[in-house]
Amino acid sequence: MINTITVEFEPADVQQLLQHAEAATEHLPCMGDQFVAKYYEGGKVITKNDWPDVSRLDLAKIPPALFMVNDSFLMSNGIAAEQAVACIYKNGHIPSDQQNESDAFALGSEELPTVTRILARDFAGIETAHKVRITFLHDPRKGPVVTLELVNPANEAPDIRIVNRRP
Repeated sequence: MINTITVEFEPADVQQLLQHAEAATEHLPCMGDQFVAKYYEGGKVITKNDWPDVSRLDLAKIPPALFMVNDSFLMSNGIAAEQAVACIYKNGHIPSDQQNESDAFALGSEELPTVTRILARDFAGIETAHKVRITFLHDPRKGPVVTLELVNPANEAPDIRIVNRRP
């Protein structure tokens, strides 16, 4: 059985987050960045005690992106000293104590990503979108797949992009 959860965001809200991420000169890394040599000074992974030393990541080299945290909210990975973390909640909800829990666990899968990075370039075409839809699909045989859809107002087939598996 394949389980899914879909969340939606208003394109204008997502565009504000993208502007925040793209305006920042430094960006928060995701878990996999610690293994990417080009994000370290000198182009080589710096280790400490045989493990990547994330304190040595060059945050200016991390690409602008949005983080889908659990399936609850999108946040900018931009680091801006003058501003708090910028985020928006799913399906038009406002922050509350009840949204600390992820609906993803209702799927019975602990393999769903807790944070999925969606690069700013994946949102190309958002200007004409009616909705931004993110779907978490869990196939017990293949694992998690996260897709991004930019739904246009003409009800044409949306452009669907898989964002958690890169070639």
